[in-house]
Amino acid sequence: MNEYPGLIVWCQAFGAQIAPAPTFQGEDHSMVSAIQTVKDIAVERLNHCCGRAEVDWSLVRKPRFERANFATRYHFIYPAIGHFIRLKKKPELASSLRPQLDLMYRALLEPRTWRYWHDELNETSWPLKERNLTYAGRLATFIGFYIDAFGSPPAGRIELDGQITTYTELSESLYHQMTASPTCGVSCYHHQSMVMCNAHMLINNTLHDRLFGTDYATANEDWLSTVDKHLITGTSTGPLFYFGTKSDDPHPILDKSSLGADIWSFFAMSGVEPGRVRDWFTRWRGNISEKDGLSWIEISPEDHKSEFSSNQLASSWAFCLARELGDYDLADKLAAWLRPQVEKGFDADPFLSGLYVLGEELTAGAFHKLVTGEGKCQ
Repeated sequence: MNEYPGLIVWCQAFGAQIAPAPTFQGEDHSMVSAIQTVKDIAVERLNHCCGRAEVDWSLVRKPRFERANFATRYHFIYPAIGHFIRLKKKPELASSLRPQLDLMYRALLEPRTWRYWHDELNETSWPLKERNLTYAGRLATFIGFYIDAFGSPPAGRIELDGQITTYTELSESLYHQMTASPTCGVSCYHHQSMVMCNAHMLINNTLHDRLFGTDYATANEDWLSTVDKHLITGTSTGPLFYFGTKSDDPHPILDKSSLGADIWSFFAMSGVEPGRVRDWFTRWRGNISEKDGLSWIEISPEDHKSEFSSNQLASSWAFCLARELGDYDLADKLAAWLRPQVEKGFDADPFLSGLYVLGEELTAGAFHKLVTGEGKCQ
């Protein structure tokens, strides 16, 4: 079997020519062969959605709300993590992966990914000037990983909506917003600081310090203190986190919590705080449904309706987290539940097919090593 099966997904999707992975003959590798078959299906789907020279936007699922959790930006940011992990394993793949990452970067600057700031939220400021961490923080994270991989950003300047900045200027702005805020975090909109978005603030502070010798990550503990003191529900079952803070106030919005936001936050924070996440997840994993060797996460009808999450999205994040934490038994059960849906396609493709492939690429601690630079990704 191909040593890096997930590589096929994005290489085919963005134009590189890679031969399909061989199947086993003779020995009983039925489980491995079944997994590879599902990956091949995901490869074909992503190839159709993403095209070759440029993204075919008509084939990328358009959500009802770009401000919510099926937003277009996520179709590119999270599958790219698999690329960066593979580059840590095999730097010689740079010549084939860099053009694909360049295409993802250009996609992230398309108006479809950021116009919600004006069109849905009625904000008048530049999308990278203030707040809007849900976009700015993830864009910064992507660029930080890119610099770590190649030694320079995908472009000398970030040109968006008629204005210009750089990765360093954007990171400095986000850091100053974080340290000036009464929440000790950066807000996404309505001046509310959200757990899953600020996970990217933690990641980018750590990345920028490692790349440029700054000391931004010293502020990470202040945000984590806000989480510990104010944003943990304290219940023995159900969601662990309140989704976010009140406007310019570290106290939580009490009626906003979600299993889907929890599991996304766990994975993102595992890149910086794996010990904390492991402890939180030990309490939380009672929310995982199990039957007949399958595991999945049930999301509330309200979250489905608002495009906040879905059973498939939450279970995909759980699959990625289980692989990152080295809980391969749970990961196998989650993957077994996801595979039939990968075969027929998700409503939110290519995002969810990309997450499935990312999960298959992860090994214990790989994401944390990518963020911190500590140790070698295996």
